[in-house]
Amino acid sequence: MASSPARVPGDQPPVALPADLPAHLSASLVTDLDEGDAATTSSLAAALAAVPDTRHRRGRRHELSGMLAIGACACLTGATSYVAIGEWAAAQGQAVLDCLDQQPRRRALPCESTLRRCLQDTDAPALDAAVAGWAGTRLAAQQAAAAHAADRLLAPANAGRRVIAVDGKTLRGSAPRSTPEQVAAAARGGGRTHLVAGYDHASGVTLGQVACSAETGKGGEVAAAVTLAAALDSRGLLAGSVITFDAGFTARELAADLRARGAHWILRVRGNQKTLHARLKALPWKDVPEAARVRSVGHGRIETRTIRVIDLDGSSDGRGEFFPAARQALKLVRRRRDRHGRWSVQTVYAITSLDANDADPAQLACWVRGHWSIEAGLHWVRDVTLAEDHSQIRTANGPQNLAALRTLALNALRLTGHTNIAAGLRQHARTPLLPLITFGLA
Repeated sequence: MASSPARVPGDQPPVALPADLPAHLSASLVTDLDEGDAATTSSLAAALAAVPDTRHRRGRRHELSGMLAIGACACLTGATSYVAIGEWAAAQGQAVLDCLDQQPRRRALPCESTLRRCLQDTDAPALDAAVAGWAGTRLAAQQAAAAHAADRLLAPANAGRRVIAVDGKTLRGSAPRSTPEQVAAAARGGGRTHLVAGYDHASGVTLGQVACSAETGKGGEVAAAVTLAAALDSRGLLAGSVITFDAGFTARELAADLRARGAHWILRVRGNQKTLHARLKALPWKDVPEAARVRSVGHGRIETRTIRVIDLDGSSDGRGEFFPAARQALKLVRRRRDRHGRWSVQTVYAITSLDANDADPAQLACWVRGHWSIEAGLHWVRDVTLAEDHSQIRTANGPQNLAALRTLALNALRLTGHTNIAAGLRQHARTPLLPLITFGLA
C-alpha cells in the first residue's frame, strides 16, 4: 500500500506516512495537519523550549530544545544510553531539527559528547515539569474529545473521579562513583536517585515526577509527594481527585496537604504505623458484614477479594481521633489459589478521607487494587522494557533527565493507543520518521 503524503510546518518537503502506521494514528495525524492545528503539532516543541538553557551564550551551536527533542525521539526507538542516542542523532537528527526549523543553514549535527553534556547539565525539575505538562495537556485534549463525541452520540460521558497512584522508584545504577567515599556509599545502596511519580489509573499516563532530595534519598518520599501534589494542583489535576498511596506515604502532613488542596486520599496502613495499624486491627470487623466480594480468574490463579468498611465518624476505641480527616476504615482480604493448588491469604488495612456518599465499597476496593497499576504499568515497564535497571548513567542530572525522557516516550506510546510497549518501541525503531509523528513534531 502506498504511503500518503502529509504537510509539515514551514517550507519542508512533505513527510511520507509509513505504510505500517496504525490506522488510528495516521487518521489523527492527517486530520490535525489538514486543520492546521498548530497547538497539536508544536506542543512538545513549546514544552521543551520552556526548559531553561543554563549554558553560557558564547559558543552555543545547537538549541537546547532541539537536543532534548532528539533525545526524546531516540528514547522512543528504545535507546538506553548516550551512545545509542548519539547514533540515532547521527542517522535521523537532521529531520528533528528541520521540523523544529532550528538549522536552516545545515550546520553539523550535535555529536554524542554534546548530547551527553546537555542531558547531564539540563535543569532536571524543569524537564520533568515540561514532560508532565505536555502529557497532561494531550491527555486532557483526548478526554475532552471523547466527552464531546459521547455527547454527540447521546451517550453519557464518564463522570467518574480522576484516580492517581503515587509511588516511589529508585534508579539502581544512578549512584555516583567518582570518589572512594561515593563507591563505598554506592556499595551500601546509598547515593541513588529516587523518584516519586503520579500515575493516572485509567489512562496509564504519568502526570508528574519529582526527585527526592539527594540527602534524604528514599526517606524523602513524603516531602517529594507534597511537592508533586503542589505541581499537580497548579495544573488543575488535584481538586476532586482520589490519590492512592502505599504504606510508606501514610503521613499526617501529606494527608492534610491533600485535603487542603481539595483532593481525597486512600492510605494503606502497615507496620510502619504500628499504633494506627494495631487500632485498625482491633476494630470490631467480625460484627461488620462483607460490603463487596469480587472473584477473578487469570494469570494461572483464582483470586477472591472481600472488603469490609467501618465508618470512623461513628466509631471510637476511646483513644481519640484515628487519623486526621479519615472518614472510613477498610479491611480487604485476598484469598488466592495458584495453578498448583496452593492457597495464600493476605489482609490489607487502609483508611480514606472519602465517606459513604463519595464512593461505594466496591469502588473503594477497585481503587485500592488499581494502585498497583503504577508498579506494572510504569515501574516494571521502565525497569525491564526500557532497561532502566541496567542503566549505568550516574553523572550530574543525567539519571533524572534520562528517566524523564523514558517517561515521555512511555506517555507518548500510551497516548497514541499502544498497549504493547515493547512492540511500540520496535515499530518506532524500524520506521525512521514515526517518532516525529508520534510526538507531533512533523
